[in-house]
Amino acid sequence: MTLFPHKAGGGLLAILFLAGCQPEIHEGIRHIAAPLDAHGKPASFVPPPFPFDVEAETNLPVTCLRHVLASELLNRNGAPTIPVRIDNEEGAAFLSPSEDMIGVFDGNDELLELPDDGYVGTLTLGTIATTRLTHIHELRMAQGHAENVEAMKLGTFNDKPGVAMGALAILGFDLLGNYDVLLDIPARRLLLFMPPDTPECRDLSRTIGPHSFRAPLIAGRTGVDNMVAVTLDGAPIGMHVEPSSNLSVLSEKDATADGLRRVDLDEGDRTNTLDGSTILGYRHRYHEARIGTWHGRPFGVNVETVNYNLLGRDFFRHRKVLFAFRQGMMFFSSEEPDTGPRDIGPGNLPPISSHVAHAAVRQ
Repeated sequence: MTLFPHKAGGGLLAILFLAGCQPEIHEGIRHIAAPLDAHGKPASFVPPPFPFDVEAETNLPVTCLRHVLASELLNRNGAPTIPVRIDNEEGAAFLSPSEDMIGVFDGNDELLELPDDGYVGTLTLGTIATTRLTHIHELRMAQGHAENVEAMKLGTFNDKPGVAMGALAILGFDLLGNYDVLLDIPARRLLLFMPPDTPECRDLSRTIGPHSFRAPLIAGRTGVDNMVAVTLDGAPIGMHVEPSSNLSVLSEKDATADGLRRVDLDEGDRTNTLDGSTILGYRHRYHEARIGTWHGRPFGVNVETVNYNLLGRDFFRHRKVLFAFRQGMMFFSSEEPDTGPRDIGPGNLPPISSHVAHAAVRQ
């Protein structure tokens, strides 16, 4: 979701994520070892211990692991989510680096009372809309917390029944982009950290292992490095990395500009993608795809009338991947078997959810 200049009370309130500008470091999200209040007494937030061995997970020396936030994923077969607390309410938060900023499903919890701070124009996958702004008094996530966090109100999200935690928020690039983000869906693990720029910490491919692939992260539609170049049957196309979209989605305009014919689309299954609205299109399989040093075949995408392209969870589901946003690189593994704890119950429904009319979609 791209943000446009927004107003409150007739004046310019803020301009977020102008092209070519990286976001400032998020002031509040940080690792806190022993928090104290102004009177030197223990604060109400006490960071929990790491749920797994962060050195073993990253294959990095401890000197490279600064400002660490570590959490187990709630489930591997839905959208990757982690537990968060917003003010006094708890729920699941999606990981969405293609989104500009944090969003809150304020309609999902009647006890969550968030103020209105004006409005913002947004470009979503399928439309242009107006979204209310707000601020979160306190956000707790893994071993970190933040206060007075600007966010968007996203209304109600209809999740699957029986999920471990109902959907509460989307964590966007304004938070994730400050870190290197290690997403290990097969092991059900997430780790955010800020490695120092020292010789022993520069080879971040070690977080994936000796046989990792790599691809540069390049500037997306708002100027931040959250996109990779994907070469489909010889034609390079930029796709935003988005593990919270269950399938990869490609703009029909981009696809046909790079040689895909209407007759090719008509041969595929019909698709629809839900992103607040319903977007119709076609399922198409390219013969070959290349992402940095990786190549594979075939490579399926939804081709639809969308505003931008997404490399979705169908690519990341069985891989360990490091979004090294601070280095501008993505490192990832081959497909791996699941190794973490077994899932209990269904996973959270992806906020960008695609369906194929005449083919099974792997969840």
